[in-house]
Amino acid sequence: MAGMREIRKSGFAGLDGAAVFGLARLRQAVFVVEQECPYPDLDGYDTDPETVHFWFDGEDGAVACLRLLRDRSVGGSGWRIGRVCCVPQERGSGLSGRLMAAALESVGPEAEVVLDSQTYAAGFYRKYGFEVAGEEYVEDGIAHVPMRRAGK
Repeated sequence: MAGMREIRKSGFAGLDGAAVFGLARLRQAVFVVEQECPYPDLDGYDTDPETVHFWFDGEDGAVACLRLLRDRSVGGSGWRIGRVCCVPQERGSGLSGRLMAAALESVGPEAEVVLDSQTYAAGFYRKYGFEVAGEEYVEDGIAHVPMRRAGK
């Protein structure tokens, strides 16, 4: 089933109300409710003109998503992946991996890409060329590690 779904991709200006609601609801369900981590998910980066949202829809809206944005910490030439999540019933189906591959393909192999992985998920990101790039830290009560995929 996961292989048959089409990846949706858009900047904020191209999202309709239903898509915005679906993405926000998914991120809230995973990060705020499931992980019991109240934080300001709507941080302003979603609306940046260079941010691109990637997601899969299900019957009730988004079931997996990520966002790709300019990483201002590397002089604006690199990229940052964040807000990677999937509904529990779709975990292990390959949707998150397909989103990662699409996001990385969109920036090309020469681009530097960074992300902050929850520590338990670092192995998932290693499959896409990311390496741990710093010390583990705790954010909102959850252990994370910074990761980086160097450009070629």
